[in-house]
Amino acid sequence: MDRLVSEARVAAEKAIGASVAALDRASKELQPAIERIVNALQPAADEIGKALKPLMDTTARAANEIADAVEPVAQETARAARSVGDKTIAVVRPAVVKAAERTGLAFQRIREKVRRP
Repeated sequence: MDRLVSEARVAAEKAIGASVAALDRASKELQPAIERIVNALQPAADEIGKALKPLMDTTARAANEIADAVEPVAQETARAARSVGDKTIAVVRPAVVKAAERTGLAFQRIREKVRRP
C-alpha cells in the first residue's frame, strides 16, 4: 500500500513538473510576440494620449471656472441662510418665551388647585 501511494506521488510530481516545464516553454515562445504587440500598440497609445490632452486641459479649465463661479454664490447663499435663521430666531424667540411662561403659570395654577382641599 505504501509503495502504491509512493508511486502515485512520484507520478503526480512528474506530471506537475512536466506541466510547469510546458508552461515555461510556452511563455518563452509567446514573449517575443507579446513584446512585438506592445511595441506596435505603444505609438497608438501615445497618440491617443496626445489627442486627449487638449480635451483634458479644457475640461479641467471648465471645472475650475465653474468652481470659481459657484463659490461666491454658495457663500452668499450661506450668508442668506444664516441671516434668515437669525431673523427667524429673533421673531420666534419672544413667542416661545411667552408660551413657556404661560405654560409654567398654567402648571402652577393646576398644582395649586390640586393641593387645595
